[in-house]
Amino acid sequence: MFKRLFQKHKSDGLSKIEYWKKWEILELFDELHKAENLLVDILDNKNDDELIKFKDEFIEELYEIEGDNVADFTRIWEWFTPTKEWELFCGQQGHKLGINIFRIVDRWKRNQDFITGTKVMLNDEFGVVLNKTSDNDMFGQIRWDTNKENDIEDWRGLFGSFLEKGGQIINQQHQFTFINDDGTTKKASS
Repeated sequence: MFKRLFQKHKSDGLSKIEYWKKWEILELFDELHKAENLLVDILDNKNDDELIKFKDEFIEELYEIEGDNVADFTRIWEWFTPTKEWELFCGQQGHKLGINIFRIVDRWKRNQDFITGTKVMLNDEFGVVLNKTSDNDMFGQIRWDTNKENDIEDWRGLFGSFLEKGGQIINQQHQFTFINDDGTTKKASS
């Protein structure tokens, strides 16, 4: 029994370096610092109170998450979502940089919690996370890609359990057979 208690167990978890590589954390911080420099450059040519406020909030958030042990990139994800703050303030000048930052944080965000429109897989079935419902303010209902009229499963509040059961976030370019990307049923072709 003594040996069993103190036996070394092999961990399936990722080392910190493996985690950083998997989620492209070092590349993300390099890109975020480029974004910081671009905001400063843009402000040298344009004095705009809203832009100054955004730059200050962005820099504060950047240095806060850099110091966090477990960073939460949610605000970065929100700012760099297409047509949001980054695109509005930086336009074409920051387009390529913004797309790359969003690509990295979107992948990270979708693997932290259920988000509307995220394409998922469990037990070789594909599905999409539906929007919140009027009776519940949480995401997590999944519409499976089957020919059944209403093949919806409720995973609200169970993201960790979903992953433990083998659930995965799949490539967001995946094409469904029976449903559209928003979970509605595809209409039969005439």
